[in-house]
Amino acid sequence: MSISHDNRTSCKNIVPASVIEVLEEVWVEASRAVTLTALVLVVLKGIRGLGVAIVEHRLEEMDKDFRHTGTKITCAKCHRQMRRLKNRRRISRMTLLGKITYRRCRYVCPKCSRRIFPLDERLSLKGLLRGHSDEFAKDVVLLCTIAPYGKGCELFERFTGILVSTTLARALTVAIGQRLFDMQMKRAAELWELRYKQPEMFEPLPAQLRRMQRPERVYVMTDNSKVGIQQGKRGRGAPKPKTLRKLAQQAKRKAIQKAKRGKPGPKPTAQTPPEAAFADDESFKDVRALLIFREQDLAKTGNKKRREILHRRVIAHVGTKEEWMRLVHMALYEEGVYVAHEVVIVADGGSGIWELFNELLPTTRFRKVIQILDWYHAASHLWTVGRAIKGCKTEAQRKACVDWVSPLLDDVSDGKVANVLGRLRRLRPKTEAAKDEVRKCIKYFKDHQKRMRYAWFRKHDMLIGSGAIESIHAWVIQARCRLPGMRWSIEGANVMLRLRCAWASGRFDEDFELAADSDPASAEDLKAAA
Repeated sequence: MSISHDNRTSCKNIVPASVIEVLEEVWVEASRAVTLTALVLVVLKGIRGLGVAIVEHRLEEMDKDFRHTGTKITCAKCHRQMRRLKNRRRISRMTLLGKITYRRCRYVCPKCSRRIFPLDERLSLKGLLRGHSDEFAKDVVLLCTIAPYGKGCELFERFTGILVSTTLARALTVAIGQRLFDMQMKRAAELWELRYKQPEMFEPLPAQLRRMQRPERVYVMTDNSKVGIQQGKRGRGAPKPKTLRKLAQQAKRKAIQKAKRGKPGPKPTAQTPPEAAFADDESFKDVRALLIFREQDLAKTGNKKRREILHRRVIAHVGTKEEWMRLVHMALYEEGVYVAHEVVIVADGGSGIWELFNELLPTTRFRKVIQILDWYHAASHLWTVGRAIKGCKTEAQRKACVDWVSPLLDDVSDGKVANVLGRLRRLRPKTEAAKDEVRKCIKYFKDHQKRMRYAWFRKHDMLIGSGAIESIHAWVIQARCRLPGMRWSIEGANVMLRLRCAWASGRFDEDFELAADSDPASAEDLKAAA
């Protein structure tokens, strides 16, 4: 069945002929479909084709406004009237409907030779997105943030029926992530300078605090993870780590031998092979992560012992200690941690972690800061001592280890850390390995004794475990950045970490639009995209 001639004639004045042709094709294919699935797929394909026809026709009409001889466009650079060129350039853009192809006018400035496409400017195309539509780029970047590039393109094709190359998907993802990284580092540097110029921004006066709506209790958790880093060439054809280390060792030996043979004076330096220069950088490097959430964001689950975090702020970074301190300072300020009534910090025994928070978050008259050593890290030290003393190879040894450790864990849970320290000091291990473990445990408990008041913490309904930040490592960082055989450059890892943290914090759409809008399209960008 097809559309009647009379109806088709009456529709020509309103509906373009291309749209009517698509409708006829869809109707013919739908009439041949037998199963429900086949019918739905035909209609979906027809709807997409219909949308492409409508959009292309509308773009053709919009471009007519710039083809009139009376249209005047002024150059934004030299403020001279621009001249329209005769030929019209054809361009293709990717959208959620599919590939859109249209032609548009070009204007050139006779003085500065600047060229523009007025239709592209009217369509608000973004240079960072290579001129493709925002909704298309956002979905592609989101899927490539959640999954590797190849799998993300595969999922996008399955959901939308549109084929996207991994080259385009990677280019869009890296562009947005890089812009987020640059904006975040710039923001962190600006706030760090204001920390000394305008300290009242971060530590308001009492009169200002009384007028603020301050959060009651805020949790801050931090920990380190690992990501495979390999500078230089990666993937197929890249030298293996063992080869890189071997080349570096050979270059070092040659430099030493040449220095021994040389004459007195400045020691000559050996030319290190380019591929060996990356040998020392190839390793699993630390990824510092920070988690911030409020007490009111904790919700009860089916398990009475567990609670779920509804809203969170996550940041992660691979870099120097100074860069990390600035990023933490920025996150604490933006999440209102500095003006909170009570801040609870839960972390492991890393000395650098507590030094950072002692500098950024000291206790004041109007802000109470409570430091808690993660319960499971404290317990693990006792279990290590128990296995070193009692053994863990046979069933009898494991039972003896449990009988020895359990009373000590009960004392730690009750806040009686001094009793545990006294018992550890009275131990007389027989082996040097056991003595070393006992010394480490005593030092660990002594350094963090004030952070191990677990009975008091539980009495005030505080979290004593850092499982939340451990799970961030698992499902935010390692699930995308530490897949088998995966290696990153430091820049690439930071780009992906920004996107993953934005997604985990529930602000992906906001950050994407902020990054895309920060770079309006220029004629050069759109010409390169064409």
